[in-house]
Amino acid sequence: MSYAAQNKMAQQYAKNFVETAVSEATPHKLVDMLYSGAIKNLKLAKLFIEQKQFAKKAEFSNKALAIISSLKDGVDLERGGDVAENLFSLYDYCHRTVFEATAKNDIAKIDEVIEHISGLQGAWQQMPEEIKRASKDQLQ
Repeated sequence: MSYAAQNKMAQQYAKNFVETAVSEATPHKLVDMLYSGAIKNLKLAKLFIEQKQFAKKAEFSNKALAIISSLKDGVDLERGGDVAENLFSLYDYCHRTVFEATAKNDIAKIDEVIEHISGLQGAWQQMPEEIKRASKDQLQ
């Protein structure tokens, strides 16, 4: 089997794995996956800035921006009160900072956003187990 065929099969397997993980995940797990994806893509964008591979930097920065936008869009400002407003503002800040960092190839700004998202993920992972296991219907 050629390398190209093996690579295509591996990509399809990875895609199916992610689709299955997402379809079976609780809301808590989905947010955790988004945090992990944002961090991974920001680290890759940073790497490609360092390597001066600007097309790849743009690819992974755009993925991180899309994830941060999804997190921001998921904040329920009507029901979440001050916590939701603060979270929305932090996501908005992170989005603007990644956009600016990408335009200026500013690694320090990307590191700042990685720190913010890592902190959020750490706090998210500290939620009680009954919340972690709850379905969307149970949380409403």
